[in-house]
Amino acid sequence: MKHDKDARFEKFKTATAATLRAMARRSDVEVSFTPAEGSARNLVLPKGKTRLPLPDADLSAGGKALTRGQADARALSLRHHDDTLHRRNAPLDLTAQATFDALEQARTNAIGAQTMQGVAANLDAALEDQCRKLGYLNVTERDQTNQADALNVLAYEALSGAPLPPTAEKLAALWRPFVAEKLGDAGFAALRDSMADQKHFAAAARKLIEQLDMPVSDGPPPEDEENGDTKEHQQNQGGGADESAPGEEESEASADGTSPEDMAEDSTAQDSGPIDEDMPDSGAEGERSGEDAGMPRHKRAEGYIPGPENPYTIYTTVFDEVVDAHELAEQEELERLRHMLDHQMAHLQGIVTKLANRLQRRLMARQQRSWQFDLEEGQLDATRLARIVANPTVPLSFKQERETDFRDTVVTLLIDNSGSMRGRPIAIAAMCTDIMARTLERCGVKVEILGFTTRAWKGGKARELWAQNGRPPHPGRLNDLRHIIYKSADAPWRRTKKNLGLMLKEGLLKENIDGEALVWAHNRLVKRHEQRKILMVISDGAPVDDSTLSVNPSNVLEQDLRNVIQWIETASDVSLTAIGIGHDVTRYYRKAITIADADELAPALIGRLEALFEEE
Repeated sequence: MKHDKDARFEKFKTATAATLRAMARRSDVEVSFTPAEGSARNLVLPKGKTRLPLPDADLSAGGKALTRGQADARALSLRHHDDTLHRRNAPLDLTAQATFDALEQARTNAIGAQTMQGVAANLDAALEDQCRKLGYLNVTERDQTNQADALNVLAYEALSGAPLPPTAEKLAALWRPFVAEKLGDAGFAALRDSMADQKHFAAAARKLIEQLDMPVSDGPPPEDEENGDTKEHQQNQGGGADESAPGEEESEASADGTSPEDMAEDSTAQDSGPIDEDMPDSGAEGERSGEDAGMPRHKRAEGYIPGPENPYTIYTTVFDEVVDAHELAEQEELERLRHMLDHQMAHLQGIVTKLANRLQRRLMARQQRSWQFDLEEGQLDATRLARIVANPTVPLSFKQERETDFRDTVVTLLIDNSGSMRGRPIAIAAMCTDIMARTLERCGVKVEILGFTTRAWKGGKARELWAQNGRPPHPGRLNDLRHIIYKSADAPWRRTKKNLGLMLKEGLLKENIDGEALVWAHNRLVKRHEQRKILMVISDGAPVDDSTLSVNPSNVLEQDLRNVIQWIETASDVSLTAIGIGHDVTRYYRKAITIADADELAPALIGRLEALFEEE
């Protein structure tokens, strides 16, 4: 019976993958399936790879339709979407950019729905699932929804001419009056007339976005900034605009309604006051009144400061944030995500727990106590009393307990939260770090779990401020950092267990700026009182931030990472090691290993910890 079920699964996966390649007219696309992949918007992964969600265990009609719907969406994007052209025409404003992405997705899906009835049914299943996951089933007010999601649904309805599934229709109904007021009788007609030509469609989409009172002309299009190096970096890391859900940036960058002018004023006010020592650039000189707002910062937090050989600079740190994981989601959502993590990775629980128990035995063995015998003072050795009775001239024998020297230790696990970690890699990383935290805590070893990403794709408020200040050349790092504390070293595991589920949150994973994240994690470690300090980095690629790389030298982030690593390895008492997932990190870190797949993370993680604890 089980064999028959496995055979059905394999047959379904093979047929779905073959259909995707045929629709995309791309025989080189590598298709994989995982229970951790749940969004139809993560259209194409780098290097011709894509992931699809597995259907339910019973291969129900609904489950198969959902998987096929996401496969069809990815295939249509591969066939009809040019990412370079899309990014060249995308607005710089994040809210407008999210809407632009949503309209383009509606275009590619509508092309398939118009020509293939089966594809239309599959896309409906994927759309309904997406709307349910975003909570649109129970909304009653337009303010409770996302504008980009709504425009994606309305544009798809207008372009395809097909009725919407129930939850998507509920979302569309809330936004139809607003859209009709802004667009008038023409509605989406201009988009419909240019569906077959992406370039003309992009121009029509920009005009429509302007009609919706969103800025699209805040400077020249990014076509002059994009270069081959940036594109290559972005493809290697998977941090392009197509991987982000439409609208996910707008809640980060524009939810408070702050204008660029207000940003500049806020930067002056914040820099003149006290600075949070945990911020990545807390020691930096700010943009004070009387200074040119276009001048970049040149210093970072206490400790590592770039020298003349490292030209790395930062445009502004005003919009960076260090945030506790529980602040990024409601408790109910954290519980749901944690349950999802446990369910998706249940098959790994056994092997990871087994490996963790092995590590615990090794650590406990190093902490074992022993006795010293035949001493002249201490505790009377009762086992030697028989000798004294037999021969009273024998002196009394004493013993003393001796504890094996085991240095007080703290371990920091720094996890890459970039977009290319989405799906299986980030789920396995979350589970492994969870198991490690529990294991090390039982052994008396403090553990801190940190993550690093950015608040937006393609730059956030920092880029908006840079554009508003005239786009000075070589601005340095041009995105808003988001450094996440999943578990602090002093927090018990039981209180932070839910936080690790946050890594599965839709839209959390974006760009990765590794150098500054390492400085931040290192500076937190050096303030600790423990004798031994270990920093372990889990990453799947080189540092990539599309916004920074498009207007700076193409190696600026990578070179800064190398300089930071060299500084930690040569000038700090922190033990630094790294695990690369599908990416050779040994070219950066002196102590590192590279694994081919996320499934190898558990034994690699435990093996590295064992090796570090063996070192004196």
